[in-house]
Amino acid sequence: MDVTTLDRAAGNILALLVFYQKQLFKSEHGITGVQAAQYRLLGILKKEGMLSMTALGTRLYISKPYMTNLVDALIKDGYVERQPNLKDRRVINISITEAGIQHLHEAHRLYKNGIKNILADLNEEDLNNLCASSEVVASILGKIR
Repeated sequence: MDVTTLDRAAGNILALLVFYQKQLFKSEHGITGVQAAQYRLLGILKKEGMLSMTALGTRLYISKPYMTNLVDALIKDGYVERQPNLKDRRVINISITEAGIQHLHEAHRLYKNGIKNILADLNEEDLNNLCASSEVVASILGKIR
């Protein structure tokens, strides 16, 4: 494996992440860092099903106290609910509700509209190149475990 190519690929992905953070988490897009963490949590629950607080915190790289606050806020909004673990009473599982799934779909729409607004000033050629390139990137990243 060519170390230079690996370094370039890593740098390019990092640049995408920086773009993502700087462009999407602006107040005018209506998405805050707290909401992003909520959306990530809901997305994990939708994809993987019910998980323990510990498992969620590990996947999100969130401390236990912050995880508790995050889950409490989502419970208050009706997006998740606590479920007892039938095998271990000390463990609390979290599951997404139908309202949480709908909220996640709305967040997806908000994110997509924000991205469309950012891209709207690109010319047709740049937009076509971006579309083709991002499809290739998505396909390649989909191969990563």
